[in-house]
Amino acid sequence: MRPYIDCKNAQGERVLEFSAEGKAVDWLKRYRQEILVGSIVVIAGVAFVAVASSGGALLLVPALLLAAS
Repeated sequence: MRPYIDCKNAQGERVLEFSAEGKAVDWLKRYRQEILVGSIVVIAGVAFVAVASSGGALLLVPALLLAAS
């Protein structure tokens, strides 16, 4: 994960890391309109991908579930 974060920072993109779920949930509530589908959110070292449900809700799905087997 560290090389990914370093790469994003080098490209001028802001990478956020959260050490606890509560902080991540608070941030997501405040910025839910700005989150792009496909964004990666790291919570306590676990990567999640933002996906949209059929009802329009934004969900965080563990990245491992989306990885090709």
